[in-house]
Amino acid sequence: MAKTKRSMQPDVFRALNALRRMVRGLRSAAEMVERELRISAAQLFVLSELAQVPDQSVKDLAAVTMTTHSTVSQVVSQLISKGFVTRTADASDARRAVLRVTRQGASLLRKSPRAIQEDLIDGFGTLRPSERRGLANGLEKWLEASGLGGVPSTMLFEKPLLGQKMKKGRRATPLSHSNRLSPD
Repeated sequence: MAKTKRSMQPDVFRALNALRRMVRGLRSAAEMVERELRISAAQLFVLSELAQVPDQSVKDLAAVTMTTHSTVSQVVSQLISKGFVTRTADASDARRAVLRVTRQGASLLRKSPRAIQEDLIDGFGTLRPSERRGLANGLEKWLEASGLGGVPSTMLFEKPLLGQKMKKGRRATPLSHSNRLSPD
């Protein structure tokens, strides 16, 4: 009986198919970036955003990339260790650290595709404000109802920091549990 009810819910079918297509497209783009550029899709996105507006702080980049300070900090550290970004004291305020794309980072960007996150953000921006609000609210409610509301939000396909915890009061899911225990 439950299977019949599910098959008669066209909105569920449409939503799951849209989600599958999005995940497949994101995974494909991320794998191509990793294979051809040897950086993650998250690193490409942060590098691209930093190249557009140099001398940003980690806090600035978190706002621009619409993610958390700790997540961006992790990605920036990886970019620094690879020689694509430098961190220096701000000339006007030595207490503030600013980030800059290196020549090596700029060279990588010249041969890079556009970050998939930019396409998603631009595509979302084409929706009417009421559609954007409705979609955001619906996705959040869907995650909560599915038991995934406590899964940490990282940059797309970026592994969460080791030891990153679920939001208080959330049940662990196989997905979130395996991500937290990942040795990478």
